[in-house]
Amino acid sequence: MVRLEKHTQPFASSFYKKYLEDTASLSSFFHYEWNQTALQNRLQETDFSKHKRSELVNVLTNYMSKFGISEKSKKHLEELKDNGIIIIGGQQAGIITGPMYSIHKAISVITLAKQQREKLGVPVIPVFWIAGEDHDIDEINHVYIERGRKLQKVVYPEVSKIKQMASVTKFDNELMSGYMEELFQSLPETLYTKELFSKINNLLENNLTYSDFFAAMMNDLFQEEGLLFIDAAYEPFRKLESEYFQKMVKQSSELAKIVFENEKAFEQSGFGMPIQAKENAAHLFYVENGERFLLERKDNKFVHEAKGISFSEDELMEIAISYPEKLSNNVVTRPLMQEMVFPVLSFIGGPGEIAYWGILKNAFELFDMKMPVIMPRLSISIVNIKTQTLLEKFSFSVPDIWDGAVEAAKLQYINDNRNEKVPALIDSIKQQLVVKYTELDELLQSDDIKLSPLVEKNLRYHENQLKYIQNAIEDNFIGKLDASIHRYDRMIMELTPNGGLQERTYSPLQLLNEVGPNLVNQLLELPYEFNGKHHIAFL
Repeated sequence: MVRLEKHTQPFASSFYKKYLEDTASLSSFFHYEWNQTALQNRLQETDFSKHKRSELVNVLTNYMSKFGISEKSKKHLEELKDNGIIIIGGQQAGIITGPMYSIHKAISVITLAKQQREKLGVPVIPVFWIAGEDHDIDEINHVYIERGRKLQKVVYPEVSKIKQMASVTKFDNELMSGYMEELFQSLPETLYTKELFSKINNLLENNLTYSDFFAAMMNDLFQEEGLLFIDAAYEPFRKLESEYFQKMVKQSSELAKIVFENEKAFEQSGFGMPIQAKENAAHLFYVENGERFLLERKDNKFVHEAKGISFSEDELMEIAISYPEKLSNNVVTRPLMQEMVFPVLSFIGGPGEIAYWGILKNAFELFDMKMPVIMPRLSISIVNIKTQTLLEKFSFSVPDIWDGAVEAAKLQYINDNRNEKVPALIDSIKQQLVVKYTELDELLQSDDIKLSPLVEKNLRYHENQLKYIQNAIEDNFIGKLDASIHRYDRMIMELTPNGGLQERTYSPLQLLNEVGPNLVNQLLELPYEFNGKHHIAFL
């Protein structure tokens, strides 16, 4: 049985804290608050009949068929074709799903869809949008893993000469095989290790791009829940979006102005500039051979000057009509496109996403739409048995780790065991050396012997030797306390790796190896509430 605790969201920015605790005060930035009343209002006042449901379901079915479509997914596709509405969230295509918050987003989408299906009495379907058009591979090409008691970032070694989209960036078979071997060699052998290694390698066999591997992995974990997937860069999906790209090209100038002004208002409210929008932005990329080039508007043209790309509005409109796969959304137009393509009841967002959505209210209105209800994703920390044992042994809670109390206790433990006479004696020796060398220098000068630089150099030499012995004493002292210090460090590394929440660093690899393939089912069974709290699951 998994125990669940709920706590105030740690490490929250000022904006995210306000969004969680006082959404009403942000009404100038959003159409809805994030509560049940808002979800009911969204359902009642939104025309969900305008979407191209049959075409959308055909695209989703064709995309998902490669990864396997469960019976529940088929049922959800049929409901979507009819009159179903969706809960949607998305993420970049990280290796082995990327950080745990990818898993938590999927759990959020599934959980909210189940809850709203029951409360609203209509088919509510969970959808996961894979940001396969993203081209910043450095953000997704690594896994954090523990080695020699330290957390290490293990990067997939292949370096691409060009920054292609994740959907077309392929792994080298041999390099990826070696990379997986390296990751698994760092894991302790458990009952599940061989099966997990085999499964991941099987998923990799036919899915050798970042996006395909991500989709295959996520589908394997969630298909029995009927979670639907789409890669934003999937070419048939882009063709479905043609009509909407045309609207974005046509309204490009007005859209840029609105977003620029909205972000200024957002900044003046003290929330920074999450998009850093430019007044001449086109908010679209042009795609060529898998590379994306951000367009700007200049002299009535859409340009990317460094690449020498230039289109008139008519030329870009023709691309949107005939070759929509050559266009790609940016951070501004992606939410708009999502609303145009899908019948969205609610969007599940993380802290960063919600911040930039806060700049888009008037952009939605430009296209005669309202934002969906923007629900903060479930934020979860998972505490394994070993960490639970240590927390109980030292009488710490998880918030004690977030607040720095465990780090402080570790330092206190070290200081309590330190022989303070040793540093005091070394300081005394240093002071005596300075006094004696000063006396020596003055005596030499009184005899007109000018050796001050040599005296100074000799003093520095002895001070360095004292520092050397002091460091050796400290190392020896810490070594004696190593086992106890390591227990403090283990709690900190498990629950605040890299100084932040666990879900932002660790992939599910370690937990799948430790807990087994039932991990996701265990997490899905928990009674989550969408209340802005951070959930702690004690496995």
